[in-house]
Amino acid sequence: MARLAAWCVAGPMVMLACAPGAPAPSPTPSPVVTAPTPPAPITSTRLLLPRLQPRTHWTISAVTRLKVSGAAMPAGVSDEQRIDTRALVSMSFERTATGALRGSGQVDSFTVRSSIADSPKPLVVVAVAPSRPSLLLIDALIDSTNLRVVARPPLANECDRPEVSAMQLARELLVRIPDGVGEGDQWRDSTVTLVCRNGVPLTVYTITRSTLATVSRETLVVRREMTTKLEGKGGTAFRAFELVGTGSGSQRLEIAARTGILETLLGTSTLTMQLMERIPPGTPRSQQVLQRVELRAERQR
Repeated sequence: MARLAAWCVAGPMVMLACAPGAPAPSPTPSPVVTAPTPPAPITSTRLLLPRLQPRTHWTISAVTRLKVSGAAMPAGVSDEQRIDTRALVSMSFERTATGALRGSGQVDSFTVRSSIADSPKPLVVVAVAPSRPSLLLIDALIDSTNLRVVARPPLANECDRPEVSAMQLARELLVRIPDGVGEGDQWRDSTVTLVCRNGVPLTVYTITRSTLATVSRETLVVRREMTTKLEGKGGTAFRAFELVGTGSGSQRLEIAARTGILETLLGTSTLTMQLMERIPPGTPRSQQVLQRVELRAERQR
């Protein structure tokens, strides 16, 4: 605009030089041209996390409370049960631009402590503390449609094995954060996993809605809301089982902004299941199970 204004001022002067003797015209004031104010720079931070996450150690613990109603329980078994699980897991990850993680690591130790509601004494205690030559080695993957942790080499039978419970805890460490997201942005994952409960193979459908709640130089806070649906059948012609369930949960995760490594995770979830048992020629029996879980994971320094 300044060059255009200068050209307009110089134009009459050139014309005067070409027409000597002409009366000098009255000077015409030049219009005042105001340059537009440039927009303020955008200050929102867009994430670009490192591609590699080094080997890191976490302690993961879960408190599960089960309440059973419906068909009569076996003698000596309460309708309320508490199960405490704890695992020490170490893993390293490789990350893609979509936030997908592919990792490998090991479960160093895993313990399960189960107690009934009317007794402080443990009902069952299972401890898995493998020696160095026989660590439980695991591979992991998460993207927008897959979430799985598997043993290496694969287990011949994963149904109701303590190793599988340990791998389920390790699965909580997998967090997908795509490149380019900023504070307040949301993304959605829809995954299918296979698990086993009481000898019944189950297909679990989970929808996870994640929000990048806050961003600072040191820490990212991610909030996750999950909805779950599961279904499965098992047994034999003489005793068949069918299980269906729905659930929901929420988690708050703190992640190191410089490395993308999970620092802490706190979460709760509720799952309502119905188990149907058919023993021909008797009438089918059903049980309702309410499961509440409190989950915590912490990075070990």
